[in-house]
Amino acid sequence: MAGDGGSEARKVLISYLRQVQELGEDEVYLSEEVREMLAGGGAARPAPVQEQAAPSAPSQPQKPSAAREPHRESRPAAPKATRSDASRLAASIPEPEVVEIRLAVSGASGTGDMFAGTSEVDCCSSLAEVEQLALSCEKCELAGGRTKVVFGTGNPDATLMFIGEAPGRDEDLSGVPFVGRAGQLLDKILAAADIARDQVYIGNIIKCRPPNNRTPFTSEIDACMPYLAKQLAFIRPRIICTLGLPATQTLLGLKGSMASMRGKMYKAEGIVVVPTYHPAAALRDPRYKKPIWEDFLLLKREYDRAA
Repeated sequence: MAGDGGSEARKVLISYLRQVQELGEDEVYLSEEVREMLAGGGAARPAPVQEQAAPSAPSQPQKPSAAREPHRESRPAAPKATRSDASRLAASIPEPEVVEIRLAVSGASGTGDMFAGTSEVDCCSSLAEVEQLALSCEKCELAGGRTKVVFGTGNPDATLMFIGEAPGRDEDLSGVPFVGRAGQLLDKILAAADIARDQVYIGNIIKCRPPNNRTPFTSEIDACMPYLAKQLAFIRPRIICTLGLPATQTLLGLKGSMASMRGKMYKAEGIVVVPTYHPAAALRDPRYKKPIWEDFLLLKREYDRAA
């Protein structure tokens, strides 16, 4: 690469490395071509990002602080990428495989249409009415152990909706989804992708915390599905990002590993679905940060297109 085009490519690459740094990654693997481009461009690499020729054991996640981190850290670090940088990075990724599906939920009785069937929420005329019903729900055993129902939060007219698995301890105490360690990492990823959290809607397939954060039972998912179906019906998002395997399998009605389903784009009933790993996976193993960021670049491109 040479001339203005090479200089612009170097700037975008350096912005990407800074984004990786902000997400907490301390290693990145560069091809020989990229190393030559950086060496020839005279641009210094961000010092904390180290280049290695072969994979090594992942570093341990940092011990969480007692207080929630601010939305944007004030530590002296490389400047955050601008919106145009994030958009250019997203626009440069290859087009993914597109799979046509029908939004569904897998239950004990087989696969059924998420939007079919009747329930007490059918008479609701607003998202607020659905939430009021959910707050007093006792349709499954999770009601007996919850502190608060975690219905969902964000922009009720959002273009983009995130759907996770279930509330954790911090969410059960606050009644707000994704406020614990996984939520703090999600905040950082959204900031790196230049997507404002207050402009999206965030919820879970299950509105109450399962004991010890176990995976929700099928019966619990089935009990909560009318609430999620109505959330989708009233919010009418154009893009959905599923976070983790239970949310992905539930929404898509597909079986398989997260690795086999991510990296693709699913289209159903006018909605684009982009699955990725739950942020908690990256807290357990930092190697998940790279595929999550790749999925968020795809998500960012669709978000820009929808805008």
